[in-house]
Amino acid sequence: MPASPEQVRAVINHYVQAWKTGDKALLLSIFADDCSWEDPVGAPAFLGHDGISQFWDFAYPQDSARTLTPVPEQIIACGNEGILRFVMQVRVPAENKGLNLLVTDHFVLNDEGKIKTARAFWDESCVSCPDGMEMFVPDMSAAYD
Repeated sequence: MPASPEQVRAVINHYVQAWKTGDKALLLSIFADDCSWEDPVGAPAFLGHDGISQFWDFAYPQDSARTLTPVPEQIIACGNEGILRFVMQVRVPAENKGLNLLVTDHFVLNDEGKIKTARAFWDESCVSCPDGMEMFVPDMSAAYD
């Protein structure tokens, strides 16, 4: 039986919570084993839990003082699909660097209520520098090493 809009909303809320709290296990638990994640759309997809884990380790390096805070603006759930529009606030306080990234994520859940596909829509026009900080520019190619 396909996932319901209520399940979609719950999964999206867990997704936000995982990023907010730095909980990699929670993030992995909401993705299907055979999932794919494009971030951004058009970039090579991260596949399966190994790929999701690789992306997480890039975004949340163990030796980094980087913080990531998702600030949700809107959640839309229709059938087994959902949209999350949010600003990811990335900060490196020790270097007084940061960025705000406006993202629109599209999720499709499988019949077990897990994310089968995730697609993040953003481009250069979605990036801004927080007031009083220098721009943090991550090397996205490092996500694919």
